Amino acid sequence: MPDGVSPFLKAYITSVEDGQMVVGYIGDGSAASLESMWVSPFENNTVGSIAGASTFVNAVQATSTNTSKSLVNSLMVWEGHKPPEFNLVLHFMATIDAKIEVNNAISALMQMESPELKEFVPGGRRPKPVVLDIGRRIKLMDAVIQSVSFELDAPKTLTGMFTQNTVNLRISGMSAQNKSDIPLMFI
Repeated sequence: MPDGVSPFLKAYITSVEDGQMVVGYIGDGSAASLESMWVSPFENNTVGSIAGASTFVNAVQATSTNTSKSLVNSLMVWEGHKPPEFNLVLHFMATIDAKIEVNNAISALMQMESPELKEFVPGGRRPKPVVLDIGRRIKLMDAVIQSVSFELDAPKTLTGMFTQNTVNLRISGMSAQNKSDIPLMFI
């Protein structure tokens, strides 16, 4: 239903499994991050530890102003790339039907985040990916909801339905993105 708010100020989360869509207003503090995994594998190595004489080298270092470390010890090595991650603060507000506009939206997000496990045997299913569309300008086709949290003390109707609520979502891609994939996220 039209609400007069620009689509550029909304986030759209769509279940790949059943096409169910939740639309929320993007709130303050929402953020995206992309992170490489750089490590310093040589930081604890010294000439003495490689040669098997670390006790002697440590004793020399303790009694002098010299060190057995070099710039090589601080070299960073790229170990991979994490999928893009989005921390979204979404606001939901009832204008006509609190159950549909707020409660059902929260329930749908929690369902998208949840698995369907069997009682005693393996073979259930993991949570299905979702499509994340942020402001009709950033789109990630293969994302997973890692966490959903919402306010328990938000205002309610006389029947106990939330009239409004703020939901915090942590969503990440299923895999790392190549440099060539990044422009495709921005539509």
